[in-house]
Amino acid sequence: MNYIQMYLDDASRIITQLDKSAIERLAGLLLELRAQGGRLFFLGIGGSSANCSHAVNDFRKICGIEAYTPTDNVSELTARTNDRGWESVFVDWLKGSRLSSKDGVLVLSVGGGNLEKNISVNLIRALDYAKERGAKTLGIVGRDGGYTSKVADAYVVVPTVNPDTVTPHTESFQNLILHLLVSHPALKVSEMKWESVQVKERAIFFDRDGVINKIIFREGLPASPRNLEDFVFNDGIHQATRQLRDYGFRIIVVSNQPDLARGEITKGVLDTMTQRIREEIPIDDVYICPHDDVHQCPCRKPKPGMLLQAAQKWNLDLPRSFILGDTRKDMEAGKAAACKTILLDAPYNRDAPCDFRASSLKEAIDIVKSFPAD
Repeated sequence: MNYIQMYLDDASRIITQLDKSAIERLAGLLLELRAQGGRLFFLGIGGSSANCSHAVNDFRKICGIEAYTPTDNVSELTARTNDRGWESVFVDWLKGSRLSSKDGVLVLSVGGGNLEKNISVNLIRALDYAKERGAKTLGIVGRDGGYTSKVADAYVVVPTVNPDTVTPHTESFQNLILHLLVSHPALKVSEMKWESVQVKERAIFFDRDGVINKIIFREGLPASPRNLEDFVFNDGIHQATRQLRDYGFRIIVVSNQPDLARGEITKGVLDTMTQRIREEIPIDDVYICPHDDVHQCPCRKPKPGMLLQAAQKWNLDLPRSFILGDTRKDMEAGKAAACKTILLDAPYNRDAPCDFRASSLKEAIDIVKSFPAD
């Protein structure tokens, strides 16, 4: 195996081993810091210091967090080093910045600091001072996390999968994690340039049972098919989806399938039904919530979770999009996501509120086409 392939394979292994919950804890502390008007001070040495400068820019511009790093001011850094030494340079800078309990110190380091081996002692002193002041302490570090992992309120260790590439992988993944944080929906307050210039697309969200395929009645109530023999496409669905695709819409299926959680259908049968939809009609994506009401899943309609996930993935303009369904839950999910709602008329949904009611798929398509593309 050549070096390039090995390096990239190792990077893939690191991604799979990253502690996602640790990253989420970082995001949570940063959210708290911003809420109380705190500042964020980045500390790093060498390549990590360059990552600090990059992070200061992104956190100020994208997240609205007041951020600084001492390595952005070479004159002050070298003066303090000359006067009092390298070991105290970050502590003195934090004192000059009047670090308070509202603030945070985020360390970027390969080793995280090691007092016994006299490595990155300036980071260790800075962390100790931050703890004294009651400031939040955070870190993105490599190896075993070093001193940072012992004292920080929240930290992420970039896993070591190859001891020969600890430094390049750690410093690379510092930037990956930092970009993940600044783009996190909970932290991001400003659009980034290229994302903001994208033209958002329109979508039609299709419910499955009763819209794409025929509904099944059990004991007089509408229900989902539980076997492949009962899974039959509705008349006109093929033509309707092709017309909408030609009209410039993304076609996305959003379906509650609680029979899976109830043990009334197997995952294999449900997956086969989904595969038939993908093969038969021109859809872009399928979202299925397999949970029952007792699970309180945020994706189960009438909650809008599936629609919101699709909007983020496909860059959708939800107010210019539609949901086509046959139940009150479909209409409420669409309304919660700010979509226009079209109810496919049926005897079991007479009282469901909606923006538009259609007697057929063709009439539903005519309603969609009555809205201008721009």
